[in-house]
Amino acid sequence: MPNLFNPITIGSLRLRNRLMRSATAERMAHPRTGAPLPKLAALYRTLGEGGVGLIVTGHVYVAAGGKAHPEMAALDGDALIPAWRDVIAPAQAAGARVMVQLNHAGASCDPAVTPHPWSPSGVVTNEQNPTPDVLTERRIEEIFVAFGQAARRARAAGFDGVQVHGAHGYLVSQFLTPSTNRREDRWGGRLAARLAFLRAVLAEVRGQVGDDYPVWIKLGVAGLNQHGFTLAEGVQTAQACVEAGVDAIEISHALGAPAWAEHAPEPRYLTLAQAVREGVGPDFPLALVNGFRTRSIMQDVLDDGVAQLISLCRPLIVEPDLPNKLRDGRREVAACARCSQCWPKSPDEGVACHNRSVQRRLAEAPV
Repeated sequence: MPNLFNPITIGSLRLRNRLMRSATAERMAHPRTGAPLPKLAALYRTLGEGGVGLIVTGHVYVAAGGKAHPEMAALDGDALIPAWRDVIAPAQAAGARVMVQLNHAGASCDPAVTPHPWSPSGVVTNEQNPTPDVLTERRIEEIFVAFGQAARRARAAGFDGVQVHGAHGYLVSQFLTPSTNRREDRWGGRLAARLAFLRAVLAEVRGQVGDDYPVWIKLGVAGLNQHGFTLAEGVQTAQACVEAGVDAIEISHALGAPAWAEHAPEPRYLTLAQAVREGVGPDFPLALVNGFRTRSIMQDVLDDGVAQLISLCRPLIVEPDLPNKLRDGRREVAACARCSQCWPKSPDEGVACHNRSVQRRLAEAPV
C-alpha cells in the first residue's frame, strides 16, 4: 500500500510524497499588473520547507478579462516570466515541485476589477457579479489561445507543470454547466457540445508545452442541483479529460458545492472521487481536495485506491509545515478549524489564518 510519504511519479513529474497544496488564492500580486510579489516567494519557500510534495499556485489569470478579484496574479504576458521564475525557485530548491493553475473567471468576476465580464450565455453566476456579455466565436478562440500562451510562459518560467482550472463555477465550469451555457451553436447544448471549450483549452495547452510536460486539471464534477451539471456528466467529463491527454485530475466541485457536501464526513468529496475512479479506471492519477484534517483518513483514501494524492488548502494556510508534522508524528489532526477566516480583510494583507483561538493553540503547542 502507498504510504502518505512515499514518492510518486505521474507522467514526467516526480513528487517526494503524496501531499499537495491545492490552489489557494494568495492575493500577493501587484494590483494592476498581476506580477507576483516577493512575499509570494517567501510563502512558497515556507511551504516547500514545510514538506509538501507539490505546490499549486493560486489561480492565475490568462487574460485581463478573466481577472476574478483584486491582487490576483497573472501570466498573460511574456514580461511576467522572469518574476515567476524568481518566485518559484526557492520552493523548488527546498524540494517541492511547483505547478501554476491557469484560469479565466468568465462571469465570476469582481466588478471592482473586471466591470465588463464575458460568459457563454450572459448568465450571472451569483448576485454579487455584474451581468456578463455573451462570448462571440472570436472571443472564445482568443480565450483558449490565451490558455495555451500562458502554459507556454509557465514552461519558460520553470514551472513543473500547469493545472487548468475547470471547477468552482469559473469559465470552464460555465461552459460545462447547463444553467450558464444556453448556447445553441457548437459550444452548447448536449454535454458533447458543452465539452468543446474544455477540449479546445486542453488541446491548445498541450500544443504549446509538448507531450512530455505535465498538464493537469482541477475538475468540478458536480455542483448545486439547480445548475444541472450532474455527477454522471462530471464523470463523463473526467473521461474526456483522460482522452484529451491530461496527466492527472484533482477532484472538486463545479458551480456551487453540492448541498449534501456541507454535512458529509471527512473528506467531503469522497463520493465524487469514488464515482470518477470508477469512470477512469483503477490506475489513472487522481487527487482529492476538501475536508481533509486527519492523517489516518488521508492514509485510508490512499489505501482504498480512491486517489493517489491528498490535496490540502486551508490546513496549509494555518500550518505550512503540516506535512513535516504529520510525517514526524507531531500532528495527527490539522489545527485548522475550517472557520473560513483566512480571506484577506484589506489590500496588501494576503491570505492568512485570522482565527485567534487557533493561533493561540499553535503558539502554546510544544515544538
